[in-house]
Amino acid sequence: MALVVDNPIVNSPFSEPTRYWHYQEGQPVLMDGRRAAGYFLKTRTRGPQLSLLEEQFVPLETVNDLRGRVRVWRGKGYPGATALTRQLLRHWQDPDRERGLFFCQLEAAETLIYLIEAPAADKQGLSVPKDEPNNPESQEKGYRGLTRYAMKMATGSGKTVVMGMVIAW
Repeated sequence: MALVVDNPIVNSPFSEPTRYWHYQEGQPVLMDGRRAAGYFLKTRTRGPQLSLLEEQFVPLETVNDLRGRVRVWRGKGYPGATALTRQLLRHWQDPDRERGLFFCQLEAAETLIYLIEAPAADKQGLSVPKDEPNNPESQEKGYRGLTRYAMKMATGSGKTVVMGMVIAW
């Protein structure tokens, strides 16, 4: 049973992923599409974990929903975004840029912009939970929950670049 593939990289970092490796019965299988965002939950065992087969995949539904919504919004030309935001998004996607942005960097910035600027109708049914104060004394003083946005990105994928993009926006 080989859990390793000879060439694990199947997508360009500069475009949306179109293929991914999926393990079926312990064997790597190349699948079309984009891997769903999620995490693996290890089942509780008393002994050592033997394989990936003993883990359960838990999808991140909000993230997967947002990815689809942002893809549609991007395809429509970013309706609802300000003219200056659309100009900045075009600049970031300019193929003549000296250093092109990774798709994940652009998507992270697009997602934040979508949450702020996209029309309310596009975001219907989407819920980003607030970070509520857990201190009863704070609640008594009238402190309200904050909406916090975060971008989870892999090590080395350019989080600092995304922070700069968001600051520029």
